[in-house]
Amino acid sequence: MKLWIGAIAVAGCAILMAAPQHAYAQASQTFQTALGKAELAELSPEKRAEVEGRMKQPGQTVPEILQTILLNSIKLKYPANRIVALDFGRGTAVVELPSKEMRTVEFDTRTLAIKS
Repeated sequence: MKLWIGAIAVAGCAILMAAPQHAYAQASQTFQTALGKAELAELSPEKRAEVEGRMKQPGQTVPEILQTILLNSIKLKYPANRIVALDFGRGTAVVELPSKEMRTVEFDTRTLAIKS
């Protein structure tokens, strides 16, 4: 009898421990979706169509696609390795150069064009 009570208690604890993680993952996914929708709404119709076209290939979120587009555009002007920080609302990205230096780059939030 004690063995059954112990097994039920362990199973119950396992279920309770798993529930918050699931809720966190679901909240994170909802946030990503809301963030992606907000970022899409800021884009020009042409750039929105480009991003939505890339979304047809599974696996990338809107923020990831925007970062890829921005990094490719930044690399045309500066030899950037990666985007370290991105403030989409302000149109600012911090990129890491091959020398490990950081550089702030401004961009147009509607077209994603890099400002000089």
